[in-house]
Amino acid sequence: MKKMKEKVKEVTEPRNRLFWTMNEMVKELNPKIQGWRNYYAMDSFAIQFLNKIDWYIRKRLTLFWNKKLNRRNKHSKSGIVGIIAQQAGLKKLVN
Repeated sequence: MKKMKEKVKEVTEPRNRLFWTMNEMVKELNPKIQGWRNYYAMDSFAIQFLNKIDWYIRKRLTLFWNKKLNRRNKHSKSGIVGIIAQQAGLKKLVN
């Protein structure tokens, strides 16, 4: 779980990516998400674990989006960001 979080953070953290659109960010994350989903799909125990990673991805995308828009409260509007990411085609680990 720690390595998965690190990989998500590597994609969403760099300040030089603030000019990216949500579509570009999702395009970068989707292959990683799909790979994890394929690897852990057979394990029924992994659903709880994968839900936490889904939540973490959404949290990191919220931080990215709020930094991009220079919002003071970096953790707000997660619902709106979730909708934007879903429209951009973000895949989920658990359906």
